[in-house]
Order: sequence, then C-alpha cells, then structure tokens
Amino acid sequence: MNLLPAIKTCLFLLSNCLLYPAVMFLCVGTVWIIYESGKTLGLCISRRRDGFSADVQAFRRELDELLLQPHDEADIQRLLQLHRQRINHRLDKFRLALRFGPACGLIGTLVPMGTALASLGEGDLSIMTSELVMAYTTTVVGLALGCVSALLLTIHRRHAESDLLEMEYLAEKQASHTEAQS
Repeated sequence: MNLLPAIKTCLFLLSNCLLYPAVMFLCVGTVWIIYESGKTLGLCISRRRDGFSADVQAFRRELDELLLQPHDEADIQRLLQLHRQRINHRLDKFRLALRFGPACGLIGTLVPMGTALASLGEGDLSIMTSELVMAYTTTVVGLALGCVSALLLTIHRRHAESDLLEMEYLAEKQASHTEAQS
C-alpha cells in the first residue's frame, strides 16, 4: 500500500485550511492598521501640541501619589518598571503585525498557486486566473500590512524611548530630592 498519495492529499487539504485564516487575518489586519494609523497621527499631533505624552503625564500623577505615602527608591523604580512594561506591551502588537502580515500574505500566495497550477493541468483557465488574482492580492496586502506596521512601530518606539527618558529623569530627580531630604 502506497501512503504517499494519502499524505499528499492530507497536506493539500491542510494547506487549503490555512488559506482562510490567513485571508481573514489580512482583512482584519488591514482594518486594524488603518485604525492604528489614524490613532498614531492623532498621538503625534497631541504630542507636538502638548509637549508630553499621556504616558508621561500618567507617570507624573502616579509618582506624585506615591510621594504622598511613605516610600523609598525601590518603590519609585518599581513604578518606572511598570510603565516601561506597559509601553513595551503596546509595541508588541506592531511587532506581531510586522511578522504576521507578510507571513499570511505568503500563505495567501502559495496556496492559490497550487490550485492554479492544478487547474492549468486540467485546462481550466478561468479557475487559474481567479486563483492567481487571489495569490497576488494577498501578497500585496500582506506586504503593505508589514510595511505600515514597521513604520508605526518605528514611530511608537521613538515616542516610547522619549517617554521613558523623561520618566527616568523624573524618577531620578525625585530619588535625588528624597536623598537630599534624608
């Protein structure tokens, strides 16, 4: 008994099952990246207008609340680390989209290409044409999703670095002020 045809059929079915989640991710990812682009534009405008981000302002408020209670330098450092963790957590969604967008685009390219080649062997050019359109469309969408994600990641990472520098400065300033009072 030859198992190779059964294995080939299983792999073909498995790859076809991966096409739908990949295409859904690309559709949802496209809507999400458009939303995030608008949100990022709004954040850039508010940063330019206000000078500080909402993260720095929230850190300053929490630091002021902490200073009203008995505290030491470790409490201030913990607050700083919590804010650093929140900022890095927000960057993760762009890192994931940067990797998953092109990967799903590639899945969306290769799976229809297999069907297109099979239909070419059968002489059905209409199926081949529609599958090739799907293949190239998912490639373009996946690459565009990755490119815009890379751009947004760069913008948010620069803002995060700037915010963290400001938070570290505020924490260090407060720590030195606390030491001077002791």
